[in-house]
Amino acid sequence: MRLLAWALYDLANTFFAVAMLSFYFPLWVVEDKGAKELVFSAALAVSMVCVAVTMPLCGAISDATNQRMRYLRWTTLGCVSAMFLIGLLDELGVALALFVVANICYQLGTVFYDALLWHVATPGKLGQASGFGAAFGYLGSMTGLIFLWPFVRHGGHQAAFVPAACFFLLFAVPSFLLIREPAAQARSASWRSIVQHALLRLVSTVRHAKAYAGLWWFFLASFFSLNAINTVLVFMAVYTKKVLGFSESELIRFFLVGQAFSVVGSLVCSRVIGWLGSKRTLGLIWAGWMLALLLVSLNQDAKRLWLIGPLIGFCLGPTWATSRVLVVELSPKDQLAELLGLAGLLGRASSILGPLLWGLIVWDPARYRQAILALIGLLAVGLWCFRKVPDPRNSASQNF
Repeated sequence: MRLLAWALYDLANTFFAVAMLSFYFPLWVVEDKGAKELVFSAALAVSMVCVAVTMPLCGAISDATNQRMRYLRWTTLGCVSAMFLIGLLDELGVALALFVVANICYQLGTVFYDALLWHVATPGKLGQASGFGAAFGYLGSMTGLIFLWPFVRHGGHQAAFVPAACFFLLFAVPSFLLIREPAAQARSASWRSIVQHALLRLVSTVRHAKAYAGLWWFFLASFFSLNAINTVLVFMAVYTKKVLGFSESELIRFFLVGQAFSVVGSLVCSRVIGWLGSKRTLGLIWAGWMLALLLVSLNQDAKRLWLIGPLIGFCLGPTWATSRVLVVELSPKDQLAELLGLAGLLGRASSILGPLLWGLIVWDPARYRQAILALIGLLAVGLWCFRKVPDPRNSASQNF
């Protein structure tokens, strides 16, 4: 039951991703408010800078207090509240400021959520448990698109935000009620001592980075690769409508097909991890992303995209689930949330460079192909760095 409750949270927070990151909020900013894509990129960048700065410390604090569920509840409520307010307001500047708050809460919550994997799954089943959660997440994307579409059809893009906030909270409740960390591990201390202890642990972790068997090469590889992947997720809806001329209903169907293949990819790769290991599996996933983007750049045709979409979805499904397993396998378990927070620093920073680069390039609408090629270049750099990461199953391995 704990694993199911944990996976349901992955479904719950996907309502935010669908409504605010990948679909309706970017479309509301660009189409309804007439702003450039760079405006949304800038707001996203501001939120991600804040996340990148605070995420490692938040992870260290949760390790020091062993109260990850407590902080997960706080960040969830903060995200839901900001989303709800965006749905009630019409001023673009205020909405963007609230989006910054909502995204900070959403992103920080993933640190506490990921760290709970160790509590809900046995060590030998980490890959399957992580893939199970990811599959629920992409089921959540499909559910979000289906549940929110009637509101959008009758009230426009902004009408999705209040229902998305409500569904997020509704599906998060089981995890709040059923997941309990051992009470004996809780530590009673002042906030000042907790923060001091967390900072000392964080400084020690950074100073002794070389002791973590290639983990830092993985962080660097993730930074470049996720710059490309996050940009695709943020601007795919805008791209398919502006460049390929998809209607709103076609866009919904395209995303539903992609999310269905994401579920399949999550479940398949959760098994493949057991055969190939998390490192080789992730390397193949990132190579699949490169192939998909290369095919998009070669032929910007709407019919061809229907064939490429399933490949994008299949690669998307296991991307974060496999990364999560690799970080867990490479990390000391008493510093798991802290190191997940450090992974988040570069991972969330990767939502800054890529979208900003995209926004700058496509300021001229004739340069969408060049923007896609830039993303392919980022993935290539990430894969080169990834070769330096050792395989957890064989520390002597240097290549995937």
